[in-house]
Amino acid sequence: MNRSILLIVAATTLLVTGCGAAASASKSPAVASPGAGNALRNGASGQLVQINGETLILTGPNGDTTVTVTATTMFTKTSVATLADITPGTCVLATGLKDAVSGAVTATNVRLSPKSATGCSAGGFGPGAGGFPNATPRPGASPRPTPSGQPNAAFVSGEVTAVSGTSVTVLTQATGSQTMTVQAAATVTASAVVSQSVLQNGQCLRAIGSRDSAGNVQATSITISPAGPSGTCTTGFGGGRRSGGGGLPPAGGGAGG
Repeated sequence: MNRSILLIVAATTLLVTGCGAAASASKSPAVASPGAGNALRNGASGQLVQINGETLILTGPNGDTTVTVTATTMFTKTSVATLADITPGTCVLATGLKDAVSGAVTATNVRLSPKSATGCSAGGFGPGAGGFPNATPRPGASPRPTPSGQPNAAFVSGEVTAVSGTSVTVLTQATGSQTMTVQAAATVTASAVVSQSVLQNGQCLRAIGSRDSAGNVQATSITISPAGPSGTCTTGFGGGRRSGGGGLPPAGGGAGG
């Protein structure tokens, strides 16, 4: 009889201990996966709604962000361009498709920039620049096989040396002379370095720089682009922090240069 009582007591103790552990586990805070929520740690984007000297206020889907600029902040303005703006001597960064059989490259997105004193290798032109992570594979990465006859992603960066209709020849640092065809419906934009004085409310801004504990951004560079047809911005990271100090919003929106 005493043995039965001891067994019941032991079983009860194990049951209570198990329930307590389960309750503690349910109260434990969820651990975020590495890198979660850090997409905006070094920048912000949105529509410029207020200019107060060196302080800019951007608004986006998640609220307002304060951006501070200094005398060393670089400003770049992106505007809509056309195939006619692709001329010899211009720096170009293009993405598109490469035919797996013929090797022909068709560009669907083209970004133009004036040639600097150091040539077309300046200003982030080169593999991996301009938000095209597939330009250069990671060291040791195994290339993903492409089905036979299907096109591959293509990246062309360098100085335009010749233009004939929709055919554009580019002198690249990686492969030398490369000829590509620019689609009639390709998106063509032109970037140029400008001064802070061109800032106007309503423009779409993408600011790169460090964030403080309140979510404010100290910008080292700012890219300016016009608002879309509906008057909204889809530039950059997809908005600012929530008003009142909310957490960093998730990345979103398309790059607008």
